[in-house]
Formats: sequence, structure tokens, C-alpha cells
Amino acid sequence: MAVLEKLTRYNISSVSASGPSSDTVVSAGGTANVDLSISADVNVSTPLGIESVSGLPAGVAIAGWTFPDNSTLRLILLNPTASDVTVTAGSVSATVIVLSF
Repeated sequence: MAVLEKLTRYNISSVSASGPSSDTVVSAGGTANVDLSISADVNVSTPLGIESVSGLPAGVAIAGWTFPDNSTLRLILLNPTASDVTVTAGSVSATVIVLSF
């Protein structure tokens, strides 16, 4: 019963994330990490997943993601094209699902 009581103090919330803080080049045929800052009006306990991402330039795909800490969403971007692609600072936004209290 103690586990159930502990879990009921948490909520699942949707919060926004945006970034990157500077332009990031994804080289032709390569990958790059783009960090988005999670801005939440709640205390984030654990990031759970991604609901949506917008603002990525044409030519890149999301190859994966991680949460290095409770305030950062790291997108791992893949560029399968023959030309470099630049992700402009502040152009990407995401909705992140988090466990909050």
C-alpha cells in the first residue's frame, strides 16, 4: 500500500521544451545532438517521453533522444542527405511528457 500512496502524489504532465541555444550543423551523412531546455511550471521528477517536435529543418530526422537531466531533452538528429543542414538557434520546440509533483 505504501507504494501506491507514494505514486499517487505524482502527476503526468505535458510541458514545453525549446532550443537549441546556438546554431547546430548536422553534417552530410552524419548525426548531431541538439539540446532543448524543458521549461516547466511544475517540479519535474522524471521525463517520460516526447509527444511532439516541430521546427526541424528539411533533411534531418530524429534518430533518437535522451534526457541527460530533468531539464534537458537531447534530440539525436540524422542527416541522410549529401549536404550539411543547419538547425537554427531557438527554432525547435517540443512537447515532453513528464512525471511531476
